[in-house]
Parts: sequence; C-alpha cells; structure tokens
Amino acid sequence: MNWDLVSAVVFYGIVALIIYIYRKKIKVIDKVFITYRTKKGLNFMRNLAKYKLFWKIFSTLAIPVVVGGMLLIGYSLFKNLIAIVNGVGGQGVQLLVPGFTVPFWPSIIAIAVLVIVHEFSHGIVAAMEGIKLKSVGVGLFTILPLAFVELDEKQMMKKSKLARLRVLSAGPFANVVTWGILFGFLSLVVAPVLNGIIIYDGVNINTVENGTPAYLSGLEKGDVITAINNNSIGTINEFITVMKTINPGDKITITANNTVFNVTTIANPSDSSRPYIGIVVTPESHISQSAREKYGTGLDVFLWSINVIKWIALINLFVGLINCIPVWAIDGGRVMYDLLGYVIKSDKIKTLLLHTTSAIYITLIVFNFIGPWLFKIIG
Repeated sequence: MNWDLVSAVVFYGIVALIIYIYRKKIKVIDKVFITYRTKKGLNFMRNLAKYKLFWKIFSTLAIPVVVGGMLLIGYSLFKNLIAIVNGVGGQGVQLLVPGFTVPFWPSIIAIAVLVIVHEFSHGIVAAMEGIKLKSVGVGLFTILPLAFVELDEKQMMKKSKLARLRVLSAGPFANVVTWGILFGFLSLVVAPVLNGIIIYDGVNINTVENGTPAYLSGLEKGDVITAINNNSIGTINEFITVMKTINPGDKITITANNTVFNVTTIANPSDSSRPYIGIVVTPESHISQSAREKYGTGLDVFLWSINVIKWIALINLFVGLINCIPVWAIDGGRVMYDLLGYVIKSDKIKTLLLHTTSAIYITLIVFNFIGPWLFKIIG
C-alpha cells in the first residue's frame, strides 16, 4: 500500500473539512490561494521586535546573503544549462509535491516550519522598523501549505530603502539560518549517534544520465556500488575520496551488485580537471541487528524524527535560496528593485532591468526543468 498517497488523501480530507466548517471566514484569491486571516500571533511578533539591536544586525546581515543567493542560483542554473546542452546534465529544477516527489509527512511538516520561520521573520523585522502588522494568515497555495504576515504596504513604501531591504531579506535569511542550525545539529550531534546504529553497505545509484560513461558501461539506477578499482566503498565520503584520486580519461572498474563494470571517465563539464561518470549516488545502509534488538520500535520513531529534521533543513535551504532570485513576485525581486534605487533614479529603468533579469532567471528555471526531456526527445 502507498502510505504517502493514503496520508495525502487523509490530510487533504481533513483540510477540506476545516475549510468547509470555517468557509465564512475563508477567502479565495485568484482561484489558487485559500486564506484565513487572524490577529493571533501579532503581539508575539511585536514583543520579539522589541529586541531591536539583534533584529537590526540580523536583518542587515540578511541583505548581502540574499544578494549572494541571487548570484549563486543564477550561476548554478546557468552551469547546469551548459551541462544539459553538452548532454551530461540532469534536471536542475524539480517540483516540490508532497507524497509524489518528496515523502509526504516529512515534507508537509518541513513546509509548515519553512513558512512560519520565513513569514514571522518578515513580520518581526517589519515591526522593528515601525511598520504596522495588519494580520497573520494561513492557507493553501493549490495543495501546498502557506502562511503569511500582512503588512501595511503604504507604511512600508514610506520607509527608507534600507528599512525595506531589511524586511524583505529577513525571510530568506531566516530560512538559511534555520538550515545552518539544523545542519550543525545533524552533523555534530546526530551523526555520531547514527554511526553506532547504521551499517553502511555502499552507495546506491540514484540517477544515471543517458550517454554518460556510467550509462555506456551498463550501470543502472538502483545498483549498489561497493568498490572502485578494488577500493572498498561503504559510505558517500569513501566514494568521494576514491573519485578524487581519478583523472579524466582514466579507465576504472566499478563493482556493483557483485558485477564488475569497466568505465572510462570523461572531463567534468563544470571542471575539466575532475572526472565525470554521470551518476548521482545516495547512501545504502541498514540498521544493525543489535540496535534493533536494544531499542525496538523506539528506534524507528527516532530515525523518522531525524528524517523530518533533515527535510526541514533541506527545504528551508532550497526554498530560502529560491526566494532570493530576482523575480518581482518574490522577495529577491523587490530586493533587487530597491538596490537598483541606490544608483538609478528612474522607476521605468529599474522596472525594465528587473523584468529583464526576471525573464532570464525564469527561462533558466524552465530550461533546467524541461531541458533534459527536450534533449531526449530531440536525440
């Protein structure tokens, strides 16, 4: 039975029931946003905003991080576009659909944390800057949970460019900070504990790109690599360490599922000094029998909780960075517009530059999403 699908049906059934019960208080916007507004939570944000020095430093540091996020996303999308054109790149953008592209409950919880962290950070910094908070809202964007803090936009526009930049940058930055905190927790606290519980059996091939050395050798998705050039591979780190000793053009042997595959590496499209074989790998592991006997079902709860934390961290990072891109409808676009205001006075020129940049980024995103499929059809 597909428990993700069952969970999705139950979850959205409950959501539909709640929407029906509170239908008089719920507003539908543009046929895709279902929203419910309340005043609850506003005093909480206003109280936190009293720590002005902390939030001023926090939100000021956020501005260069958002700019860096713009550049990083643009560079990554362009680099993957080149790889796709050269026939060695995979899909650079994937839709986040709970229960389909990502596990249902971990991703639903992660999205809920994401939007609360993001929107509350906007609200707290806005209150710190003296901007009126009008309401807090929750709802759905199609099937994805959302939350928002409604600000007084007229007051917002009367504030200085620096104040607006702080408010706009706080959300994405808070998401990145959340990722950093959770990543540190998983690396420094959880990883040592897992080393005594998890036994690593190699690396699982998650993706094999068409036409690459791995594809031509016969390696397939789902194969488990246990050795390269007779060097035992148990973990991702061991895989990376061995690959660092290999050069483009080297002939290597890869042992997977007790079969030896002969592979000739090529130059990596993003760095010609590094080898490339065209696979994406994930850890292959199992729980030790001794740990299973000692902790029983409590171990499953612990591991599920860790998986949820992992998804909270990853989704905060990726969505936080996506919010940095200079597209008008999201934070990054408005940040770019206000930054341009420091050097350009004409609103028409600022708008033209933003729309042009938005068009470039949207084109890169669309190509990264459908490019590999198009090249397969053409090829």
